[in-house]
Amino acid sequence: MCRPTNSTTSALPQRPSRLLLTHDSFVFNDDHKQTQKHSTSNPYLHGLGGPSLISTILTVAFYVALLFAWEYVAFLLISRVAHVDPLLQIDVNRQIIARHVAVDFSSLVYCAYLAITHRHVCGELLHASPFGGLKRTDSMREEDFEKRVFRYHPGAQRLMVIFFVYQVKNMYDSLYWDDGLEFVAHHILAGMAAWGGMFPGCLHFYALFYFGFSEISTAILALLANFDPQHGVVGLDAVFPKTKLVLGGLFVISFIICRLIVWPYVTYYFAKDALRAIRSDSKLAEGRRGYLWAIFYCCAGLSAIQVLFLYNMIIVTGKEEIEKLLS
Repeated sequence: MCRPTNSTTSALPQRPSRLLLTHDSFVFNDDHKQTQKHSTSNPYLHGLGGPSLISTILTVAFYVALLFAWEYVAFLLISRVAHVDPLLQIDVNRQIIARHVAVDFSSLVYCAYLAITHRHVCGELLHASPFGGLKRTDSMREEDFEKRVFRYHPGAQRLMVIFFVYQVKNMYDSLYWDDGLEFVAHHILAGMAAWGGMFPGCLHFYALFYFGFSEISTAILALLANFDPQHGVVGLDAVFPKTKLVLGGLFVISFIICRLIVWPYVTYYFAKDALRAIRSDSKLAEGRRGYLWAIFYCCAGLSAIQVLFLYNMIIVTGKEEIEKLLS
């Protein structure tokens, strides 16, 4: 007979090692006790009770390879229409456009799609108000912080896998194209934030906004990057001036909505829940406080950077564009 063991890990329900390609592959029908065992075991190995660490790594590798393949297909498709303009007949220019469209835009749109598909997870935010006037009595209650910070959501886990995949590929691209250390640092921090949401695992409720909804403006910016003289195709703005103007307008509108209106609103509740979780005596907080502190300060830093970005966008860039129109 086998000797019985008191190890918590051995009592955990086994997760199969497989590629996570559908929503159902992120869904596990454990009972409450089994979920609690997963959540209170080593969080850096088991997360909140979702797919196994091995399955996640295999899926990341698969999707990164898929992004490389899709980027090459986009390059070939652009080559088919290279006769439209001499700029497209230059290999480097086609590679740049393929990168921004196939990798950046496609990935971010898919992240936004996943967030929209699972918007019911964070639906409480629509019925709450930090000022109290419109707030429902059952929405965003402070005593319910644990379910918003520590509850597993399959859709959010899937979103974070895709977002992490994008950051891995984007970091490679930033190094290959010599975008600059600030871009590499951003991809590392963003990737760590997404990975931390899976392992040790927390804040799935808020992940849908930060890794999904807020990236709508970034997706438009990815298309606009094709016109950037440093990171895009030099001279493309002269060939398609109206396209650049339309994308610029859409980006400004989406940035104001996603990053300057909705972002502070969501961050208000995120900060309250994160601090309450850190200071709580919940077993689920054990092993996760370090990540919660890190993501708290990271979010504060990003919020400050966005204010500076708005200043640069309105004062500096806006002034330059007005001068161009007047001339």
